[in-house]
This record gives sequence, C-alpha cells and structure tokens, in this order.
Amino acid sequence: MSNKENLLKKLYNSALDLLFPEEGVCFYCDHYDEDVKEDHLCSDCRDKLSFINEDKCSTCGKPTYEGNISDRCSYCANKTFYFTRAISPLEFSGILRKAIYRFKYESKPYMYKSFGELMLYELEKENIGHIDLIVPVPLHRSRKAERGYNQSELLARYISSKLDVPLDNNNLIRIRATKIQNKLDRYERQQNIKGAFKTKNNRVFKEKRILLVDDIFTTGATVNECSRTLIESGAAEIIVLTIATGRHL
Repeated sequence: MSNKENLLKKLYNSALDLLFPEEGVCFYCDHYDEDVKEDHLCSDCRDKLSFINEDKCSTCGKPTYEGNISDRCSYCANKTFYFTRAISPLEFSGILRKAIYRFKYESKPYMYKSFGELMLYELEKENIGHIDLIVPVPLHRSRKAERGYNQSELLARYISSKLDVPLDNNNLIRIRATKIQNKLDRYERQQNIKGAFKTKNNRVFKEKRILLVDDIFTTGATVNECSRTLIESGAAEIIVLTIATGRHL
C-alpha cells in the first residue's frame, strides 16, 4: 500500500471515530461502563446475545438444533452455493436485531467497531486460514446516497485494517436497485437479486481466496449472487462472513 493510500485510510478511520469517540460506552444499551473494551459491549448486553456454538451447518453456518444428525442443514443439502461456507458469530434475534437496525437505518455508522470485533472473533475461532482479499457486498449508488454509507463496507474496512488484508470495494458493483430483501420470501429474494451485480476489473479477483463481508445472512441469496459473480470473474474461493444469521425462511 502506498503512503498516499495509508494516509487516506487513516483520515477515513479518524473521521469515523469522530462520529462516536467515547470510550467505555456500550453501543447496545448506550450506558457507560468502565469495563467496556474495544468491542463496546457491556457484560449485561453480552449475556443477552445468542452466540452460535459448534452445532451449526457446515455450509450456511446456521445453528442445527437438536435432532439434526448431519453437519449440513436440509436446505443446504439440496442447494448449490458458489461460496464454500458462511460464518456468523451470532443469531439475528433479540437486542442484536435492534442494534443492527440502528446501524443500518438510524445513522449509527460507528457501531461497525463492535460488530467488527465480534466478526474477528469468529474468524479466529473458525480458523479460516489465509485470505487474499476482502470484499464488501455493495449497495446500489442510490441507496448508499440515501443512507450515507454502506454498512458492509464499514465492516469490511475495519476487518481489513485489523487483519492487514487488502480491501477492494471498487470492482464488485451493484448495477440494479433491488427491493429491500427483508420484505420478500425465499424465492422472491432469489429473483430480486438475480443479475444485480457485476465486476469491473476481473484481474483483481483472479485466483484469489476472498472474504465476502455482509451484515446479515438470511437465505443467502445476496451473498450467493455476489459469490457467483466473483467466481465467474476468476476468484478461487469465497468465504462469507456476516454479523449474524437468521433462521431459514
């Protein structure tokens, strides 16, 4: 990375820090706690989060509940994914659902710091191995202009800086403004997102093992379409990392 790129990266991170500079504040309940560390998560709120244990699908990463004897859930057993596996530290429920909503829709971009730390913990726990490139799921330019930021890019940028792995947020682009996925069923999500992405400079992705970063994994339609686009552009493998995963629709 050039000196100019390093300077721009530092300025970018400093600007984000200024949006919420307080240390010792829990981002989930907004209370001060001197024991709150870099993850901005107090012990009370941590106890309310649903962490995913080792009983989970080896492909989509969703919890496999009592009675499952296979390491793949029934949904994944009959579906083709373009990513190797998806991992998430948490279930999309309870206080986390509200926290992610604030992150995306209530102009709370600083929350990437807490979510990013939890995602880094999951990467370490799962021992993913070498990653060549980190890529965020892109927003369409109209939605990014409305929101003011791409939440997936903030997460990817944080993880990139902590792992010292290159980030590319320019060459996977969303070419079509799609409906909001959370209002659609599984089939509608797949149709809604189909053909919504393309790559610009394919050489960036050629033979790369890519960490694809998004906020929530629900049916996997969005990350699967991104993964298909990246694989067809020459990527060697895609690992998906999100803050949380919801139960199958």
